[in-house]
Amino acid sequence: MADSYHSIIEPIIFTASRLEAIADRCLFRPIGINISSVKIMGLLCHKKTMTPKEILELAGGTKSNISQRLNFLEKKGYIETHKNTFNDKRKISIKITLTGKAKLKEMHKHIHKVKLELESNFTKKEIEQHFAFFNKLNKLVSAEKKDFSKCNLFCK
Repeated sequence: MADSYHSIIEPIIFTASRLEAIADRCLFRPIGINISSVKIMGLLCHKKTMTPKEILELAGGTKSNISQRLNFLEKKGYIETHKNTFNDKRKISIKITLTGKAKLKEMHKHIHKVKLELESNFTKKEIEQHFAFFNKLNKLVSAEKKDFSKCNLFCK
């Protein structure tokens, strides 16, 4: 009986690792950006302005990683930082620029092209099952039990 049981954990971990490498190679690297930067710009696109602390809480990662990403995005002109001159001059707000929104649109077009190529290998039912499985998995592993099926990292 023990031999017939298969855990889903191992295939999920290995698949996630492979998908991350493929996404980096096929989606992000060709347009000169990484997933952390896309997450941050997507959050800023929807929230308009955020503090670095809010970005860290929602995007995940470490303070150092978020700081590096924000510096990269600012140097590229994708985001702007503003000091709060009213209450606390140490408090910084960050917003996405028009250049950043354009980069997200470029990313969205690139993903759409890759998506069409990939999805042609699956039936409609398999795609629906994929969304059901990963939505449930995300709910189970998320401390806040968020529904990620409606999450869109790109500006409309």
